[in-house]
Amino acid sequence: MVKNVPKNDLQRAIALVNDVFSEFVAVDYAEQGKRTFESYLKNKFQEVAADLKTGHKKMWAYYQGDEILGVIATQNHSHISLMFVAKEHHRKGIARQLFSTVLEELKQSKNATQITVNSSPYAVSTYEHLGFIKTDEEQEKDGIIFVPMRCSL
Repeated sequence: MVKNVPKNDLQRAIALVNDVFSEFVAVDYAEQGKRTFESYLKNKFQEVAADLKTGHKKMWAYYQGDEILGVIATQNHSHISLMFVAKEHHRKGIARQLFSTVLEELKQSKNATQITVNSSPYAVSTYEHLGFIKTDEEQEKDGIIFVPMRCSL
C-alpha cells in the first residue's frame, strides 16, 4: 500500500534510500558525488519535515505491513527528487505503484503537464518503462551523475 510518509517514518524512509543508493547508484560515483548525495539526504531529512507541511515537497512510501519497501519524493509538485525500491523488491511493480500515486495527485491538481526527473544512469530503463524520455545526455553536477528525463501527463 502506498501512503504519505508520516514524520515518524522519515528516518526509516531515508535509510532505505541510502541503502539502495549505496548498492546500486554510488558504484558509478566518485567520492565527491557520494558526499554530495549524503549531504543531500541529511538536508532532505531536515527539509522534508518542514516542507511536507507546506506541500513544497512530498514523500510517499510503499508499505508492506509496517515495512517500507519503496520511497518516492517530489519537489515543486512535478519533479521527482527520489525514487528507490529495496533490492529484494525490484521488478515487482512497486516503482510503478509509487509513480502512479504521484501521477494521480498531479492530475487532480490540473496544473502540471509533465513530470521531470534527473535519473541516475542505473534507473534510466526503469523511468523509460514508466513513460519517461531522455531530454538530454548524461550530465554531472557536484559529482552527481544524472540523465534529465520527462514524462508528459
